[in-house]
Amino acid sequence: MSVVGRGLTGALALALSWVVGAAAAELRPHRALYEIELATVRGSSDITALSGRMVLEWVDACDGWTVNQKVRMQFTSREGSELHNEFSFSSFESKNGDNFRFTMRSLANGNPLEEFVGVATRGRAGAVARFTEPPDEKLVLPRDTLFPTEHLFVLVEGALTGETWVGKTVFSGTGLDSLHEVTAFIGKEIPAGSKPVPMAGEGDEEIVALADLRSWPVSMAYFPYDQQDAKPGFEMAYRLMENGVAGVLTLDYGDFAMRATLARLEILPVPDC
Repeated sequence: MSVVGRGLTGALALALSWVVGAAAAELRPHRALYEIELATVRGSSDITALSGRMVLEWVDACDGWTVNQKVRMQFTSREGSELHNEFSFSSFESKNGDNFRFTMRSLANGNPLEEFVGVATRGRAGAVARFTEPPDEKLVLPRDTLFPTEHLFVLVEGALTGETWVGKTVFSGTGLDSLHEVTAFIGKEIPAGSKPVPMAGEGDEEIVALADLRSWPVSMAYFPYDQQDAKPGFEMAYRLMENGVAGVLTLDYGDFAMRATLARLEILPVPDC
């Protein structure tokens, strides 16, 4: 179950914290609260119940973007045992796309489970991720690797220009196995004012106002990098708003899927840089 939580953190780091010079994409800094629930269970799954909450903050820091994400989930197995998982992820990504600092920590029933800390850099000579936790670990990355926020800009730009398929190599910093081939399919534009954004609860004005923006249904598959004929580790479907906020989304791990629905949204001010 720890991989599930790390996958959730990694996927949302990619999907919600996501070229930089593209002026048409005007993403808004924001803080969002999502309620998490079990969406689907298939025959082989040991999970019978799942609930949780996620807070995501995406901030423009003038010379880069910062992401802070916290996830708490409770799983119940067929035998009735419960597991409480907590995950936190934070990162800084420079606007020139050359530097990416990241920290991911997780707990299982209050006990430390996983920790990944490091810096990834990209330049003419190539790209590399160096970890200080675990100590002395290093990943050589493809030269065209994107980091999460740059990937988001690429996706929004693709939607705005009518692209229906975007395939990129993305490093999320959520583990030693967090280099993925990410394939995104972008559906037909949902016109502004035509469809409300689902929310958990009622009365959040910022969520209601999202319906005044254009949006697109997006489905994404995360494949392990450089593995021929590999099945995706997980898949995600969500509604991408033109300001970069993600509406209700579903993460599918094969034998079960979970749904995250917006409960609160705060649009943050753009800094005077």
